[in-house]
Amino acid sequence: MKKQSCKKRQQTGSSSHSKKKKQVKKQNSPKSSSGQKNTQNKYQLPVTCGYKEGVLYLKKYYDKQKCIFSEEQWFKPTEFERFGMKEKNKKWRTSILCSGIPLQKLIEDGFLSASTFKKSSVQDAKKRKSYEGLQKQESHEKIEDNKDDDDEDEDEDDAIDMSVFEGPVLPVTCGSDSGILHKYRFSTGRCRRCIRTEDFWLTPEDFIRLNKPDGTWKKDIVSHGMPLGKLIKKRVLEPHAVNCDCEICQEPDQNQLNDDVCFVCNSDGELLCCDECPRAFHSRCHLPAPDGDSHGSQWSCTFCVMKKMDSSSQRTQEDVLSSPVSQYTLHCQYLLLHLLHESKTDLCANAPGYSENICGPMMLGRVRMNLENNDYQTVQEFITAIEYVFHHCTANRVIK
Repeated sequence: MKKQSCKKRQQTGSSSHSKKKKQVKKQNSPKSSSGQKNTQNKYQLPVTCGYKEGVLYLKKYYDKQKCIFSEEQWFKPTEFERFGMKEKNKKWRTSILCSGIPLQKLIEDGFLSASTFKKSSVQDAKKRKSYEGLQKQESHEKIEDNKDDDDEDEDEDDAIDMSVFEGPVLPVTCGSDSGILHKYRFSTGRCRRCIRTEDFWLTPEDFIRLNKPDGTWKKDIVSHGMPLGKLIKKRVLEPHAVNCDCEICQEPDQNQLNDDVCFVCNSDGELLCCDECPRAFHSRCHLPAPDGDSHGSQWSCTFCVMKKMDSSSQRTQEDVLSSPVSQYTLHCQYLLLHLLHESKTDLCANAPGYSENICGPMMLGRVRMNLENNDYQTVQEFITAIEYVFHHCTANRVIK
C-alpha cells in the first residue's frame, strides 16, 4: 500500500491518496531513538572530498565565507579540496561531493549558486593586478553582451502568455518526443519521475537522455516554447532541496512507475497497477474485472493484452459485426475502456452540439452493465448501443 502526502503536492491541488502496488510495499521511514523522523537540516549539506568528511553551511557559502566544517576546522571549498588531498584537480566543484553528487551538478540543477572562492595568495594578487586592465575590458564587454541577451530574453518572455503555465500539468517536448509534466511530481532533474509519455514515467534527465543525449534538461525540455530552466526562475516549477525529506522525494522508484489516478475515472484511491505500462485502475473500473489473486502476481491491463493479440484476421467488417459478442468480448471491453477514459476529458465538451444535460459517462456505464450481463447477442448490437450514446451526447440541444 502506498500513501503519498506532501506539502508541495497539497499546494498543487492534489489530495493525499493510497495506491496499491504489487511489486513493492513502502517501508516505514527510519526513526531516531526519540521516535521522531530523522531529518537533515535543510541549511546544511553533508560533503566529502577524498577521505575527508564535512558539513557545508549554505548561509556561509552564499556569504563566501569559510563554509565547510570538518575535524573541528572551518574551510573554504578550495581549502577543503586541499585538505582532502584533491588539490591536483584544481576544481573544487567537481572534487567535493554531496551524497556522491559533485557540487558542480547541484549548481547546474539550480540547488547551489556558482559562488567564487578565490585563493588569497601574493601570487594571485600580482596576477590580478597585472591583468586588471584586461579584466575590466572583458568584464565590460561581457556586461554589454549579457545585457543584450537579457533584453532579447525579456522580449521573448513578454511575448509568451504566462497563463498557459497555470494548472497542475505542463505539455513538454524534447526533439520529436512529447510528454506531460506533472508539477506535483516534479522534484529535481535526476529523481522523481514527473514526465508521463505514452509508455513510461520518466525523470527530466531520463527524458532528455532518450531524445537528446548531449543536451541538458533545463535548456532542451520546453513547454509552450519556454525551457524548464526559465520556468524554474519564474517559479512556475519549484525544485525540492537536495536534502529534502518529504514523502515525495523519499518515495521508492518502484512506486513511481504507474499513474497516481485511475485511467478510467481519473480519481485516486486503491489502484491496481499494470506491470507493462504506466496505467493504473480501480478494480471496479477495469474491464474485465481483475481476478481476486491478481493483486499479488504479475498483471497486465486490457490495453497491453490487446497489443499482444494477433491482428491479422482476414474477416470482413460484415462478418465481425454479425459475430457473437462472446468471440470479441475483449475487443468490446477495450473500446469501452477507451470511451470511458475520453468521457472524463474535455474533448467531449468541445464537440459540436454537445449538451451538458446528457451524461455521457452514465450512458456508457449502462452499456458496460449490459455487456457484463451478456445482454448483447452480436457485435452489431454493441456498436449500435455505442452509436446511440454518441448521437445523444452530440445532439443539437439548447444548453441552459
